[in-house]
Amino acid sequence: MLKKVIVFFALLILLSTLCISAYAYKANIVVDNKVVNYNVPDVSITVNGNKFDTGKNPPLIIDNNTIVPLRSISEGLGEKVNWDGPTQTVTVTTKDKVIKLFIGKDYAIINSNKVSLLAPARLINRDTTYVPMRFLFENLGYDVKWIGDKYIIQATKKVDPPSVNNVNITSFTSNYLNGTYTISVKGDGPLTYTQGSINDDTSIRIYFDFNNAINTVTNKQITIDKSGLNLAYIGQNKLQPAITRLVVNMDYSMPYTITQSQDKKEFDISFKIGQNKVSNITAAKINNNDQITINTDADHFNPSRYGDNKIIIDISGATLSMPDGKLAGNIPFDGNVVTEIKYSQFDSNTVRVVAYTNIKADFSVKYTGQGIMLTVTKPDPNKKQLVYIDPGHGGSDPGAIGIDGIHEADINLAIALKLKTLLDNGGYRTMISRTTDTDVGLYDRPYQANNEGADVFVSIHSDSFGSPSANGTTVLYYPNGYNGDTRDEKTFAQIIHDNLMKQISTSDRGLSERPKLVVLNQTKMPAVLIETGFVTSPTDAQLLTDDNFQWKVAQGIYNGIVDYFDKLSNGIISTTVSDSVYKSN
Repeated sequence: MLKKVIVFFALLILLSTLCISAYAYKANIVVDNKVVNYNVPDVSITVNGNKFDTGKNPPLIIDNNTIVPLRSISEGLGEKVNWDGPTQTVTVTTKDKVIKLFIGKDYAIINSNKVSLLAPARLINRDTTYVPMRFLFENLGYDVKWIGDKYIIQATKKVDPPSVNNVNITSFTSNYLNGTYTISVKGDGPLTYTQGSINDDTSIRIYFDFNNAINTVTNKQITIDKSGLNLAYIGQNKLQPAITRLVVNMDYSMPYTITQSQDKKEFDISFKIGQNKVSNITAAKINNNDQITINTDADHFNPSRYGDNKIIIDISGATLSMPDGKLAGNIPFDGNVVTEIKYSQFDSNTVRVVAYTNIKADFSVKYTGQGIMLTVTKPDPNKKQLVYIDPGHGGSDPGAIGIDGIHEADINLAIALKLKTLLDNGGYRTMISRTTDTDVGLYDRPYQANNEGADVFVSIHSDSFGSPSANGTTVLYYPNGYNGDTRDEKTFAQIIHDNLMKQISTSDRGLSERPKLVVLNQTKMPAVLIETGFVTSPTDAQLLTDDNFQWKVAQGIYNGIVDYFDKLSNGIISTTVSDSVYKSN
């Protein structure tokens, strides 16, 4: 009996020892060569709903991070794992990735890209690499969910989305017929879309996102300028998934109709803008000025100057309905400056009015309750040409944000005000788009210059780039001859550039053609946009915020303007005018 009791207690002691040994492994683990007392509930793993066993290397929770054995999981899911002892590096190779992890480092290299980890890769029990569970499963192609109250890691294989055949946008055109303006988009397959709108203080933009669509058209912008419709443009908004966006810009909210062809390959958006009338033209002397009133319900017009003796106003979306019923005629007028007024139906949608003058006169145009009013004035003999200065951005649009949070808009304004001072002191007449940090509509800038008959337009900006290494000064201009524009923009840009670079020592980035910039493609006079420097460059930013450097920039631009006008007056270069003004009237 005694012998049986002894054997029973011996077995009890042995079982107790085995239990203590099993628990000791679980409670005492070696983490980064240090013994840690581990006492956390077991963590289990399921993959696609099935229990996944990592053998003797269970998932752990260390420093509030759930970590898992890399080799057990990677090889268990069919991936290849290599260990390099001397460099303490482990590499996982999948069909589309090479993942490198480094013991003790809180980052990984995936296909040569550095990726941060929530916790470093570490050795457990001196021979097993553990990494954050979410990082490993997601990079092996699994969605991961942590069930906290049950200590379960749920991994589910990601399913590749079904392949999508993208539609190619092949045509982007417009048409104006019987008072209806239509913008058309065509594709080589059915077009589906979503739509939205963006409103600000100066314009309304409606947009249409064509789903799974690749833009292949080269004519990405259509200038409209009819009864509140400004322009339409199209471009690739996203590639994954492919989305092509159509945007229509207008002055105010206008009703429109959307139609699609039966096969959905053509999308049309139509605006019923009607046909405006020009019903009469009168002229009168008002003190030393001549005032020409064009009675019309049209509110969109484009003024320009041709040579020294023609002021032209093109009225868009209008037809003549004069008292005499003529489609062309003249109005004799012996004014202070104006000698004759002619009018014609220039094309089916445009009425042209031309004021002939006996000298190069100043003018301004505005819309009134009666229609369009052109005021022609004898120039002040003590004043020189009119320069429109445009400090870019402003108000709610700070432009680029640079080193130490500097705002491009502030730098642009500082330089522009200095340039205005130099021009005013030099006897030039000036207009400026803003004198404080306020909003100015993008299209308002060229329209103001056009309506006041400015001789040149100078827009001042600062550049930016994702890397601080980019720096220097660039002068942008509208390409000579592009879309029939006959301004010699390059000559003006070159003269401004050469004089500016004599004053400053920034990197010279030369001239650059920019046909899509509104302040360059909507102006009717020679125009440039000057990128004075990069706010994102430490060296340029230091200069741009320096008052002395700003004065040097202003002086260089001023010298260029003076040089340009001197060359014009001496016949070294020719007068520059814009697009349709060369056409006969």
